[in-house]
Amino acid sequence: MSQVVERTVPFTPTRVDDCGGNYVITGSLGELAKLDNQGKLIEDYSIPFPSTITHSTSLGDYWIGIWLEAEMRLARISSLNLNNLWENGDSRGELRTSVDPMSLHPKNSVWSHALDSEPTCLAGLGDDFCFVLRGKGVYRMDREANEVWRSSLPSTIDGRLRGTETAISISQTDDFLSIWFDNGLVVDISADSGVEIDRRSLQISDRIERVFHSGDLHLLALSEGGFLISNRENILQSHNTPGPLFAARNRNDSWEFTGWRFDGRLSNSNLEISPRNQLGVGFVADKVLTNDGTLSDFTITRS
Repeated sequence: MSQVVERTVPFTPTRVDDCGGNYVITGSLGELAKLDNQGKLIEDYSIPFPSTITHSTSLGDYWIGIWLEAEMRLARISSLNLNNLWENGDSRGELRTSVDPMSLHPKNSVWSHALDSEPTCLAGLGDDFCFVLRGKGVYRMDREANEVWRSSLPSTIDGRLRGTETAISISQTDDFLSIWFDNGLVVDISADSGVEIDRRSLQISDRIERVFHSGDLHLLALSEGGFLISNRENILQSHNTPGPLFAARNRNDSWEFTGWRFDGRLSNSNLEISPRNQLGVGFVADKVLTNDGTLSDFTITRS
């Protein structure tokens, strides 16, 4: 089937955030673009801060991002108002030559904070958000960045010292949060206090690269390709794919996903895979945004 292609994003996209009908596209060099639900640019793209955006989430009218400059050991967590015009901030050269780089923050931030450790995951929780700092702990904050609570990470995992595993995702179920680690560990903590409630280790054959959540079901994308379906307690299904999976969502009780030159859908236990020419980065309404900045049709016919 031929793919309907149109150039939309004038940079190399790496991530798509669904912000309630509009979309924020993240680029490989820190670019940000807003798209409407038709996939059209709302305004010119910008680079509010000259470093890689590693994690992001939407929170009502706000978008929260984490900027990481590993070489300079700089990290920022900042909030941008989706209704405001986003502008270019300091250049990479200005960041490198600044006598006080810690004082520089993304342009037009509602608030922005420097972080003293690498953030490894970020999730929106209604009016709040939660993130994990490597080797530090778990933090819950409100939309104004006031701390609700902080909690330490598990001190040991299956007898091994903390630091050999990475927290890569956070999900919410009723009154507790689940922290997902790349080695298959899932730790439940209280949503009110961050106190650990329970933990379990899922039996996995490869490191988990990404986790996508839909109610009680979770899709675990493996680093070398393929994915697992979990209910948080056990692995329910295991499936192979032609390469790594980059984005997934659950629609009408089916998982739709895209990745390294393929699209796919899982309905119950029925897996469909269809090739595509480019890398699928994420979904914008009913289309797939690829790594060349174009929107194209999802290659599996939706019923």
